[in-house]
Amino acid sequence: MRQATFPFILVLALSSGIPGKSRSFTPPERIVFNKMIEACNSLETAKFQLRSTERMPDGKLHESEFYVKLKTHPRKLYLFSRYPSSGLEVLWNPDLLGQKMLINPNGFPYINLKFSAYHPLVRKDTHHTIHEIGFDYLVSMIDYYMAFYGDRFFSYLSIKDTVSWEGRSCIVVNFDFTDFDYILYTVSQNENLTSIGNKLHVSDYSLLSLNPSVKEYDDIHPGQIIKVPNFYNRRIEFWVDRATWLPLVQCIYDNTGLFEKYELRNFLFNPEISPDEFTPGYGDYGF
Repeated sequence: MRQATFPFILVLALSSGIPGKSRSFTPPERIVFNKMIEACNSLETAKFQLRSTERMPDGKLHESEFYVKLKTHPRKLYLFSRYPSSGLEVLWNPDLLGQKMLINPNGFPYINLKFSAYHPLVRKDTHHTIHEIGFDYLVSMIDYYMAFYGDRFFSYLSIKDTVSWEGRSCIVVNFDFTDFDYILYTVSQNENLTSIGNKLHVSDYSLLSLNPSVKEYDDIHPGQIIKVPNFYNRRIEFWVDRATWLPLVQCIYDNTGLFEKYELRNFLFNPEISPDEFTPGYGDYGF
């Protein structure tokens, strides 16, 4: 990484009015952030390699990599694992499979499996489910907090750096939530950690980590008091590609250090994907 040298130029290019006219200043980080949200919302299809680094309860970082095909509306996914479970395939197509994933383990038990994305075996050693792959989860979280904090939301933003990553010029936007804290939450009827996380727009894995007495996502009861964060996490870095304006790298930090990092490598924006590629009978698949 190199030190940022462009913000003044960016201010002139993005924040100025027409020469000779009155000018209204808009902070460059706000402009970049708004362009990022617009780009995320314009995504219809994508192909990329998803490399994740996630901190486990023992403090060690768990890494994985999947090749991903994504259609956003209606949502469909195909994943091919490169590591650690090489050759494993996952298909998510509610039109064909309802609310379960089709899994080819490429090994024992040598048959296709159907599981909910929230099944304990599927969630083992991972922070998220397939429902958070892509940008919809990120945008819904940002929309929630922007509505909650209003203009104050942008006071936590700054442009930190510029980097060259995978041959792409990226703007590093830093969201430093200096008011980050933990608060107490009383569990209501029919809630689990996932539903609470969805309601508060925080990670259910974070909730599991913050409450050692809770062993599983469903291991809570009405009236129980748990600890929750007042924001998704302490600090988030978005590496925004200046060609697509998408946050192709997302680094999330808590008060300890790196909590999770997601890299969307070799990203193809809105490529043509045949409907057959979201069916188990597609010729390149092993289902």
